[in-house]
Amino acid sequence: MPVKPELLAPAGAWEALVAAVQNGADAVYLGGKLYSARESAGNFDRQELERAIEYAHVRGVKVYVTVNTLLSDQELPEAARFLHFLQQAGADAVILQDPGLIRLARKAIPELPLHASTQMTVHNIPAARLLKAAGMKRIVLARELSLEAIRGIVRQGGAEVEVFIHGALCVCYSGQCLMSSLIGGRSGNRGRCAQPCRLSYILVNEENRQLASPGEVGDHLLSPRDLNLSAHLPDLVKSGITSFKIEGRMKRPEYVATVVRVYRSLLDRALTGAHYAVAPAEMRELAQIFNRDFTTGYFYGRPGRELMSYKRPNNRGVRLGRIKGFDRNSRLAEVALEEPLRVGDGIEVWVTKGGRAAGEVHRIVSGGKNVERAPAGATVSLEIPGRVFPGDRVFKTHDADLMERARETFTSAREHRKFPLLFEVFARAGEPLKLKATDPAGLTGEAETASPAQVAQTRPLTLEYLRKQLGRLGNTPFELAELRCELDGPVMAPVAEINEVRRTALARLEERKLAAVKKEPVPEAVFRSRLAGALSTQPVKRPDPVKSPDLAVAVTELSALKAAVRAGAGMVYFGGERYHSRVPVTPDDIRAGMDICSQAGARFILSSPRILQDDDLDWFCRLLEKVDGPQLAGVQAGNLGLLKKAGELTDKTIYADFSLNVFNAEAAAFLAEAGAGQITLSPELTLDQIRALVRLLSVPAEVIVHGALPLMVTEYCAVGSLLGQGEKCSGPCRGKTFGLRDRKGIVFPLETDQFCRMQLFNSRDLCVIESAGALAETGVAALRIEARREGAKYAREVVQAYRTALNCRPWQQDEIMQLKEKLAQYSPQGFTRGHYFRGVL
Repeated sequence: MPVKPELLAPAGAWEALVAAVQNGADAVYLGGKLYSARESAGNFDRQELERAIEYAHVRGVKVYVTVNTLLSDQELPEAARFLHFLQQAGADAVILQDPGLIRLARKAIPELPLHASTQMTVHNIPAARLLKAAGMKRIVLARELSLEAIRGIVRQGGAEVEVFIHGALCVCYSGQCLMSSLIGGRSGNRGRCAQPCRLSYILVNEENRQLASPGEVGDHLLSPRDLNLSAHLPDLVKSGITSFKIEGRMKRPEYVATVVRVYRSLLDRALTGAHYAVAPAEMRELAQIFNRDFTTGYFYGRPGRELMSYKRPNNRGVRLGRIKGFDRNSRLAEVALEEPLRVGDGIEVWVTKGGRAAGEVHRIVSGGKNVERAPAGATVSLEIPGRVFPGDRVFKTHDADLMERARETFTSAREHRKFPLLFEVFARAGEPLKLKATDPAGLTGEAETASPAQVAQTRPLTLEYLRKQLGRLGNTPFELAELRCELDGPVMAPVAEINEVRRTALARLEERKLAAVKKEPVPEAVFRSRLAGALSTQPVKRPDPVKSPDLAVAVTELSALKAAVRAGAGMVYFGGERYHSRVPVTPDDIRAGMDICSQAGARFILSSPRILQDDDLDWFCRLLEKVDGPQLAGVQAGNLGLLKKAGELTDKTIYADFSLNVFNAEAAAFLAEAGAGQITLSPELTLDQIRALVRLLSVPAEVIVHGALPLMVTEYCAVGSLLGQGEKCSGPCRGKTFGLRDRKGIVFPLETDQFCRMQLFNSRDLCVIESAGALAETGVAALRIEARREGAKYAREVVQAYRTALNCRPWQQDEIMQLKEKLAQYSPQGFTRGHYFRGVL
């Protein structure tokens, strides 16, 4: 039989926790009131966390606590203290995103197991190895990986692997999305995503002309379907994945109860090795409780438009039937049912003209009579708000029976998940009756009566009588599986004492179950000493103080590189990342770029895509080996895997990109210890935060000051999915530019890289030229201009403008503003100052 994987369930609040445990979860993940990526969930305060851990542990369920947001230097000490509290409370692990908190946790509380959140964007083998070496016990992989890629990480990554198997999908790689942050100030990296991906967008060309009809394909072009791998559990079991994760901390407890119950049954069947199939009733329940239509995600390759729910960003329910007719006088619609229906269900009609008509079913008319229920196959009349038309589709969005069944598992006092016990009774006249309860793990609880057993005169204790009394386990998480009795002659004991000895034995068993899983708490004094020694609170004196920052430019065309260097750029990122809209870059172009930089005294850094799955990473490493030489100053690394591999392949400086989310000094130190020689700070930091942070760094830092900031990077390509003509994309993106236009008419440019990953950019270019001097005074080593989507003229003009601004005196602000006005011609949708002066929520 295959190794049994863990079934991991979400718990956004107490009722969802109970629902998960009672319906068969092996482990739950939940968040505290702070530092959780699902801040809008109910979450748990400290007292509730202690109660939740005890509740779960008594029932054999593990608890993982999410502390998976980016943290400022000011927040790190309190976050570390929260981890100490969790270790003392008995949490089985914590799920982290911030590299700085990982580093701090390993020093201050090494006894606490750490899991790497999917927010860390782990998508290749070297990244898993790096995090394993950094102390991570488990890696929650990016949801964009194929099953084949997951198998490779399981075999070679060295750490436990956790994957999502059911629930909502992000269209962007988790941890790489800045869309909610930059357009609304609510950062997904800080747990406050506003989900702009679920809004309406239309694909347009560079002339802003619509390319796909919303009426035909839909207008929710960034809204994925829900993941559902229920039919493929045997494949996942064979892969060696440690934990099967259900998404849904924002979902109601009925959802958690239903999905966990179905997957518990499916996983148990998959483990038997017998013929496996998902019953139609099980698939119907998964769909009924919530779905945006289902997808298998990327597990079996890129699904294209089959990944997406273009027409519906929220629950679609289960198809109930079609409208056969509508009586305007009675306001009753005739519906041919394909599923059962009862009063109290919720329905929605997809109206041919006019959108949706939805409501609760208050009345069902069948055969001229009001009925409470109607079976599939019946034709009934229903009251439906609004006007509907024959042929309109009707969906059941709320199933009252399913909800009541789910609700009963977490609202009643009765335990639905029972653990079998062996009870052993020892009784002899003149001695206390003794009871021993043993659970499947061999843990025991013993108790004895307060008074000795007596010689029975009329009704001695029997096996049947004791089974009846001891089997009354009611609202406990236990059930009597086996009873063994050693009764020395006809003896009796009062029923009250038998009941009391049962309660006492179970209480002691629960105490031992808790003690068996709880680790030795780290004393407060020990933790405080470790934390004080670990925190970097004093300014760091770097060996080579920064006098004036370099101007760095990221480009994808050789002509733009040449223009930027001639205009005064001191660093250039080029060669490793390419867009289909631009002219392809060859190794000869890279060598030519290095020559240009070398002659001008500028540093040439080989650029790279943020995302490099293992095959892509192999390609990039071959490219690096091909162009490495004296003129190569460094390599840009946008993910942990490349950071590790580049350090193994070259002795050149590794430049960690903004995608590695450096939000604090500890994160910078983590990357420096992993091999980074320079780091780009998070674009979500303010100027004041940067000023304070740079004083604490032992590694040079870079900030992005101008250009189009990427909001998303995704395996899904809107252009290919909508215009690519079938499963094999015809490459409609080559040599052209596209965008997504939102409901307000704002266009977000998009590009497709050499691996056909889509990058979506902010509608307004970042521009802080008036603050270039202030940024230079912070001590950063470089100010970067993002010109990957631009040509030579743009690169030349922007570099010249920033070079001039850096040379201006404080009283020359008018001249700087004139420079900004000149640059505005290249940004027709306007400028943004990003988060430099507003920060993120």
